[in-house]
Amino acid sequence: MRNEINGFFVDGRWCEDKEVVKDKIRDFFKARFEGVVGLQVRLDNVSFNSIYVADNKMLVSPFSEEEVKDGVWSYDSLKSPGLDGFNFELIKLCWEFFRDDILLAVNDFASFGK
Repeated sequence: MRNEINGFFVDGRWCEDKEVVKDKIRDFFKARFEGVVGLQVRLDNVSFNSIYVADNKMLVSPFSEEEVKDGVWSYDSLKSPGLDGFNFELIKLCWEFFRDDILLAVNDFASFGK
């Protein structure tokens, strides 16, 4: 077969023992992907820019109805946000019906990213 390892050098000697080969391959990848313990990057004497408290409050506050509605109304009415076939024209026409669910969905996504 083309995708197999029949053996390799272990301590300078060719080895074909499947258990030894398996152990060496496992050890190799474990060492490659195992996390390094401890601090690796130091940021001493590095000053970071900060945003103002008011800007932070605005960035983390829930979206208002006005913001979401402006976003919906900025889309072409014939655009469909999903595979369900509902386009923005339907959402605009039935805004009063959909409003609470849309606001809840947008703010839930903004808070949890899902």
